Amino acid sequence: MLNEMRRINIFTGNFGSGKTEIALNFAMELHRQGREVTVVDLDIINPYFRTRVVKDRLAALGVDVVCPDRRLMNADLPALSPAIRGVLEGNRGYGAIDVGGDEIGTTVLGRFRNNLTAGAFHLFLVVNTCRPFTRDVEGIIRQMDGIERAARVKVTALVSNTNLGPGTGLETVRAGHRIVAGAAAELGLPVAFAGARRELAPSLQDLGVPVLPLDFYMKPPWPNGDFLIETTEEGIIWQE
Repeated sequence: MLNEMRRINIFTGNFGSGKTEIALNFAMELHRQGREVTVVDLDIINPYFRTRVVKDRLAALGVDVVCPDRRLMNADLPALSPAIRGVLEGNRGYGAIDVGGDEIGTTVLGRFRNNLTAGAFHLFLVVNTCRPFTRDVEGIIRQMDGIERAARVKVTALVSNTNLGPGTGLETVRAGHRIVAGAAAELGLPVAFAGARRELAPSLQDLGVPVLPLDFYMKPPWPNGDFLIETTEEGIIWQE
């Protein structure tokens, strides 16, 4: 996962993709390796799964978080910290940036397009094939096209993060990864890595890409079980 490391690592993906957890775990992996890392909360859309809600927890672990002032912590207006440009333009440490995941959410990234030096950043599209709009190759490509148009920045790699939360099994991850790999092949992009719950990760070394073990930092505001997934040999079936 770190062989093609770039200083700025931006994570986007539609609602339910798990992009915030991926961004946080990516940052913590860098921190565990002794690298200086700052997490930037650029998600101006989702009121429930924002990095800013775990700022104090991350700070206690030694990871800086750039997010709106506490007085505006839960505001819906796009109050962006001036420290964001410092992370993008600095020459030390790494940045893990959590961006809102649809066409509206990623528009904010275009505001910083001139601060992104070609070859110095990754824009990762985090894909969970258990979500209705990215359940197949065509949906993933549509999602990416919309994000790129809004952000005016090109995706550089996909991240395979198929999951059902705590109910995820190994075959669900594998089936989803096959779909993500198919989309990546059609797009001519790499799958940078896969995400999986820490207890599942050791059994997924056969995916053909690095696996990032995930610890959960965000807590959903609703109980689990609002959708069903059936995993078959043909892939994943969505049921509403």
